[in-house]
Amino acid sequence: MPTFRYLPFVPTAFHDDATLDPDGQAALAATVAAAGADGICALGPTTGEVESLRVEEIGDVVAATRRGAGGLPVGVGLGRVGPHSLEVARRAAGSGADLLVVPLPGGADRQDRLAEIADLGLPLWLHHHPTATGARLAPAEVVELADEVGARAVIVEVAPPGDLLAALGDDDRRDRLGGLAALFLPEEVEAGATGTVAGCAVPERLVEVVARYRAGDPSAAWDAYLELLPWLRLEAGSPGLRVRKEAWRQRGVLGSARVREGVPLGTTTKIAITRRLRQVGADVAAPYPGS
Repeated sequence: MPTFRYLPFVPTAFHDDATLDPDGQAALAATVAAAGADGICALGPTTGEVESLRVEEIGDVVAATRRGAGGLPVGVGLGRVGPHSLEVARRAAGSGADLLVVPLPGGADRQDRLAEIADLGLPLWLHHHPTATGARLAPAEVVELADEVGARAVIVEVAPPGDLLAALGDDDRRDRLGGLAALFLPEEVEAGATGTVAGCAVPERLVEVVARYRAGDPSAAWDAYLELLPWLRLEAGSPGLRVRKEAWRQRGVLGSARVREGVPLGTTTKIAITRRLRQVGADVAAPYPGS
């Protein structure tokens, strides 16, 4: 199989007052890069809080991610495709993005909107995440759009992932990437995925799973995946982004677990985060009191 790649989405770092934290963003990218990632993706539709950012903040997030990525490719999500997307894409391109991650939109004009973004000249990754976007497209429609805009990759965030990954085939022109917080990583690999964009606050452990797939040892990869699964389940729950940010805070990478929208986590969940991080062997610099 081709070299399996790990190119995770990372959260957007904020201070406690909800202003951007560029140094925290750079530290986050640097930590994920040091863990063994093959690239860094910022401003994902569910992890990057891109919908809460002003257009003028996009460039700051991209530049900070670029600073911390250590030369790795940096992908940038655009949020929902709409009238603002072209300006967001221009900001991202001007701030150091190597590629643009474009959620597949619904609507009859989706081909025209994608073509406008493709005309900027940066490589495109199409992101099919119907839970986040509401766009329900058949596998054949996704493949057709990918062909029309010359997409270099298609991110498949559906469960089970097999039908769409099978429809994409073994086309050497583009990667086939999984996601969904790595909950379906084994199924994605079995269906032909060539990588994953799943974010994780324990990236070094997810890299272990990826490395074993790369080595052609799916049995060992499955064992490593099952060891990590208790953490993945916690991180993928309904407060998943808040869990991930709190984990990064407890690990000493972020100074704040602040999100721009959503209520803070409660004590019980913060204690569970500390316990689960320790369970999977992660370093915890600032454990929650009482854990």
